[in-house]
Amino acid sequence: MDPVKSILHAQVRNAGPTHGYDQEGYLRPKAHPANISAVYLGDVAQTLLKVMQGNSTPTMVQKPGFDEQRWEFTTRSGDVVMNVRSFSYWGFGLLTRCYANTISLEGPLEERARVVFDLVAALPHKPWELSWRGRFNSKVANSDENTESWLSHIGRARTDLNELIETTKLAKGDCEDIEIARNALADDNAPAVLRALARIEAESIDIEVEEVHPDGITLKIDEEEIPFVDLSSEEE
Repeated sequence: MDPVKSILHAQVRNAGPTHGYDQEGYLRPKAHPANISAVYLGDVAQTLLKVMQGNSTPTMVQKPGFDEQRWEFTTRSGDVVMNVRSFSYWGFGLLTRCYANTISLEGPLEERARVVFDLVAALPHKPWELSWRGRFNSKVANSDENTESWLSHIGRARTDLNELIETTKLAKGDCEDIEIARNALADDNAPAVLRALARIEAESIDIEVEEVHPDGITLKIDEEEIPFVDLSSEEE
């Protein structure tokens, strides 16, 4: 796995006019009033934008022309920069399954792996399973190497999450939320893993509570220690 950049190819299964772009080239939802043209984003790219939380507004690098499903956009989330390109690799692009997306991720390997892990968990199909492997191999890349790259990222993310669970267990002790985190990881549910570990962290924080008297405290003051100041004045 490259320490700086990941390049993965994904098969598109469904696409429609779900988005558009404005005069400045920003990718917008279909209903946005500033849209000047439609973009057939596809299930892979839509899911990517959902799992890559906190990303900036995507910018169109290549705007769609007559073929509304041929495009390219870029966005950023923290230290990860993502570029997605849509193209047809067989059948003249007459069907949605003729299209694939090339996903480029730059940034820390741990964060890139998490994006890939969350994407695969959220998609209803395995993105590395291609409609026509022969055509993909001859025109785009080696499909076996592409599959291995996907699985390597998934494996790295799963290892990172498992290490986080075990580190938390060693630091805080075994508990019900540790088991919940393990079960969530088995279901490829990374957000649920992090929520369970966050609960453990929150419960382990010691809060110092000052002693409180339910009936209050009476403050005793020695009258001899209080200076008397006469602020009144008599009218002559």
